[in-house]
Amino acid sequence: MTYSDVICKKEDIMPAGVFYFSLLEQMINSDKKISEEEIEELIRKNFKMKGLILADVKVIKMNDNTLKSGSSKIVPAGLTVSGDIIEKWTNGVNKEEFKILQDYIDYIIKEISKEILSGNINLKPYNKNGKTACEYCSYKPICGFNIKQKDNNYNYIDKKSKDDIIKQMKKKIERKK
Repeated sequence: MTYSDVICKKEDIMPAGVFYFSLLEQMINSDKKISEEEIEELIRKNFKMKGLILADVKVIKMNDNTLKSGSSKIVPAGLTVSGDIIEKWTNGVNKEEFKILQDYIDYIIKEISKEILSGNINLKPYNKNGKTACEYCSYKPICGFNIKQKDNNYNYIDKKSKDDIIKQMKKKIERKK
């Protein structure tokens, strides 16, 4: 259980989402001369948070108090003119799904901890649509992962819908109870 989970339970509050964004200095490329305002707008777009938001209009508006309608420039969400959530523009989950996600993360942390404490440090980088973590890894010479070696396999990640992923998480949590 994370510190934020403890605080949320103690105070009986629900997180508004799980967000991240790059802190790297933004480089803007352009084929034409652009104004300072256009550059600032492009940089702002690059800093838009990614992740999951609680799919609740009140929560979305609290995270982006300038949003009236359209796509938020701050969080992964969108609203119609009448104030409804635009699902295809919103990377969101409802309260029940968010709780499942929290419980699943807690479950995974415990499982990984058990594996590490039992000495299991098998190499199994992800492979999603032919892209792997190895492409960006600075530790290749130390790791020694090679698909041609016995017992070296990728953790293949299939494309699944959000609903399928939530169902899978829920099943695993319920089996552990």
